[in-house]
Amino acid sequence: MPGRGWTDAPVERKIYIQLTCKEGPVVKHVASAVRASLSIASLLLLSGCVVGTALQAAKAEPAGSVTLRSQALGDRTLKPAACQSGEHQLFLGADFIDSQGIATRLIVEPTGAVSLRFFDVAHPLDPGVLFRRQDCGRLELSLDRTGWKINEFYDLHVSLDFDCRNASGDTAAGHLTTDHCH
Repeated sequence: MPGRGWTDAPVERKIYIQLTCKEGPVVKHVASAVRASLSIASLLLLSGCVVGTALQAAKAEPAGSVTLRSQALGDRTLKPAACQSGEHQLFLGADFIDSQGIATRLIVEPTGAVSLRFFDVAHPLDPGVLFRRQDCGRLELSLDRTGWKINEFYDLHVSLDFDCRNASGDTAAGHLTTDHCH
């Protein structure tokens, strides 16, 4: 149709030209869509859907317990009250910290080697008690990112089930799990 201003340009070109000709209304519709999206996001935040989930993640406590028998730390039953991502100390893993001030540290090395270390959090450089994978008859773990970041640290889902005895005769057995470790 030569008299109507149509060209043989590709369809995308025609759509672009049409949008350019009607710039005013298109800009208004885009601005309206952005305002509507922001309004919906604000309502979700105010309703607590997103904030409530983030607060639950921040306050989550680990479940489970550990029976530790060692020369260095004595005989204890540990019930961790908090979990801290190893990212704080620049390692892959997690620290489960109980109310007695004893940490159960899960360490996953870049080579894939796994170890458990128990130590007094007041004296983190003391040797404590160490179990390597080969010291454990059972060592099952799961360590996954949840998709959240809290205070710039990845939030982790951690599950750990173990029964270990080292060459010194120290033993540790237990099951620990948490949906949010950060």
